[in-house]
Amino acid sequence: MIRTQISLDDREYALAKKEAEALGISVAEFVRRAIRGVLPPSGKAVWMRYAGLVESGNPRSSQSIDEIVYGSKD
Repeated sequence: MIRTQISLDDREYALAKKEAEALGISVAEFVRRAIRGVLPPSGKAVWMRYAGLVESGNPRSSQSIDEIVYGSKD
């Protein structure tokens, strides 16, 4: 494990400490878990974290995905 140092403002530290205490873990473990939560899973493409976040505005988009991706059918 590599040791590192970060700076938090008073509010961030207080909130992190409160959450860590509620979970029964150290602030360091809380920060490690928070970082793991935003990193892409091993072996997965970074863009996959955004899959499903873009809306087309079309309520039928899941039914007509080929048309949306490749254009309208001729």
